[in-house]
Formats: sequence, C-alpha cells, structure tokens
Amino acid sequence: MAFAYGYLHQTSLNIHPDAHFVRQTYESISAPIVEAWDEEEVLWVFGKKFTLPQQRDEFLKCLKSKIWCTYRKGFCAIGGTGPTSDSGWGCMLRSGQMLLAEALTRLNLGNDWTYDERKVRCRDGESSAYWKLLVQICDKRSSRYSIQQIAQMGVGEGKEVGDWFGPNTISQVLKKLSHFDERNNLHIHVVMQNTVVIDEIEKLCTLTPEEAEKTEDECCSASSSKTSTDSTTTSWKPLLLLIPLRLGLDELNPLYLEHLKTCMQYPGSVGFIGGKPNSAFYFLGYSDDSLVFLDPHTTQSVAKFPDASSIYFDDSTYHCESPRRMSFTKLDPSLALGFFFPTHQSFTLFCQQVQSYKPTAGCERIISAVPTMPFNVHYEIRSRDKTKKKKTTKHAESEKAEDTTNLFLSLSSDDDNCDSDESYEILEF
Repeated sequence: MAFAYGYLHQTSLNIHPDAHFVRQTYESISAPIVEAWDEEEVLWVFGKKFTLPQQRDEFLKCLKSKIWCTYRKGFCAIGGTGPTSDSGWGCMLRSGQMLLAEALTRLNLGNDWTYDERKVRCRDGESSAYWKLLVQICDKRSSRYSIQQIAQMGVGEGKEVGDWFGPNTISQVLKKLSHFDERNNLHIHVVMQNTVVIDEIEKLCTLTPEEAEKTEDECCSASSSKTSTDSTTTSWKPLLLLIPLRLGLDELNPLYLEHLKTCMQYPGSVGFIGGKPNSAFYFLGYSDDSLVFLDPHTTQSVAKFPDASSIYFDDSTYHCESPRRMSFTKLDPSLALGFFFPTHQSFTLFCQQVQSYKPTAGCERIISAVPTMPFNVHYEIRSRDKTKKKKTTKHAESEKAEDTTNLFLSLSSDDDNCDSDESYEILEF
C-alpha cells in the first residue's frame, strides 16, 4: 500500500471564556495521511465497483461527492455559553452528520448525483436542492442537524455538551431531531437487538391518506428534473434505518466480517459509523482487507455564510479530496449501520436480502429481519422490566433512550451494550 503520511502533534487546551469547559486535545500541525490509491485492487463503495488504478479518478470523484463534516472552530457558542469548537470531542457527531447527509443526498438529489463546483452554482432546481441540503447540517444554530442541535439534543441522552458520543447515542439523537424535520419528511428508526421487525417499521413509515396527498402535491410541484412518483412512492415515508451493533468484545470478531461486507453491498446501504479506539469515522466502502472512510479529525474554520439575499457560500471544505483507509483488524467492534429506503419496495427488497443471507462456514450474520415481534419476546420484556435491578454504571445512566427503546435494551445483558464509554476521540497517542 503506497501512501504519504506525517502527523506532528502539539498539545493544546480548549478553554472557554467561562473557564468551566477545558479539554486537552491534540491537533495536527502538518498534513494528515494522504493515500495514493495507485496499487492494483478492487474497491466497493455503496455497492459500486472500482478497479484501481485504472478507475482511480472515478473513485476519488465519487468520494468527493459525499458531504464531508469535520471539526470546526468559531461557530456560535453551543447553548449560548458553551464551546465554540468541537475539536477533540465531536468526531462521532460529525460522522453521524456525514451518514445522515448521504441519506438526504439520495432523498433530494438521487443515488447517482455527483458534485461539480460549477453546476452547484447554477440557478436551477438541482443546485437549489443541494444548497438547501447543505444548510441543514452546517454550523448554524438554526440548522436542523447542526453541531449545536446534535450536542444539545444529546443532553436528553445523558451526554453533556462536550461529552463523547458512541454509535448508539448518535443514532438516538438523530432519531429525535428527525421528529422536528418537516422539510424532508424523513423517518429515522433505530433498530435494537440486531433485528429488523418488518411490520413495526411498515406501520411507522406508511403515511395516512392526508399525509400521502400532501406528499403527492409536493412531488407534483417539484423540479421537472425529478421523475414523477407513483402512489406507492407517496404512501411511504422515506426511512433511514440505523442499527447499532457490537461485533465482538474488545476487537472485531472475524466471524462477522463477511456479513458486514455484504451489508455494505445492499442497495440501501449508506455505510456505517464507528472507528478504532479513540477515533470515530464514517465508512463508505471496502476492499478485501481494508475499509474506506472519511475522517472528521481536521479542524477547519466555520464557513462564512451569506446574508439573506443569497444561498451560496464557500462549500469547498465540505468535500474531501483525500479519503482514507483502515485495516479491518483495527476496527472497533462497536458501530452503527445505516440504510436508506425511499420507497416501500426498496425496504422490502432489503428485508428479503437479509432473510436470504446464508452464512458460510466460519461466518455469522450480524443482522436479521423478522415479520413480527415474537410473542415470547414481548412477554420476556415485560417480566424483566419488573424484576431486573436498575443499572448503576455510568454507561447505563448515559444511554437513556425513548420508552420503546428502553424495552428492547432490557433484553441485553450488562456486558452486551451497543456503546462503550469514552470512546472515539483522540486524546493520546
């Protein structure tokens, strides 16, 4: 594997003016690792095959088209008196933003959309949709999925502003924020216990006649560049499915590797969030022995946003020129898969693919799909809810979810949580 690299680090203190928010961080003062991507290998990104080095340019263009979210400095103080930078603590939040941005890109711009600096500044429907998408995740307090909104919503999950998030926490936070998202009409569902309950999700994502009529009217008035939608499309609320998993104890169990790769091949896959000890990344693809990811550990100044008369600003810092790679052997076992389903048909196909997966010798499945929740599981949930002692660990206190999620979590043992404490941030080397 050919690459150039070099990380020189200096210790710095992020000190808020009120002096109550202090965190030691390590920031790069030289160029981060830059992969050459010039060796012979086959890479898969969201089910699309790239043969390198022949298709190197196409591969890099595909990755540059993804929204890249990194540490930022200089944004409005979180909560009015909180930090103005997420450097040193926000990498899982940024990774969650990137996964969500991929789902929103497919929803608003289509699966095959590619970034072009000139075209996005044309005054047409596609360009407008791109900028409206970007504004939803930029570092403005009013943006629905901004760092400010995510960090503050995390308080409801037991995470103070500036605390580290794990894969389950960011999944729950994005789900809660989606309840207030009227622009995209996107439903985010978090699956627990590795099992997709089909009828439960179909009930959540099937629109009422009134909602379906409103959606159809919006589709008819949309840009003519988009294809028309039929009744089966408009009766379904677009779904982002998040599945927090723990695929081993202290390291990734090799038994799960093949199904993890298979899951990344499914048409609805939007990758996964996870990382290695002390770092979180957004993973989009893989080769035989390594993963392709976007790295949020670069601190950039907050973008300079225009006044109300314009929607354009310098978006170059939201697109990455240098994707990274990491060996599967270094992957932390705690992660969260993401899948986007714009239609009921796409969700049904996914469930069929999951159900038909046949593990080979030495392999195990990591997710499953069942038509309904078995009766005995409901009974076990209720009985344990009455008898099980309350957890007193820091993790149990911090991973509070909504009522239905707590019921599912009660099925797991104390050692079988999806999140691990104090992971995914660079603090020492």
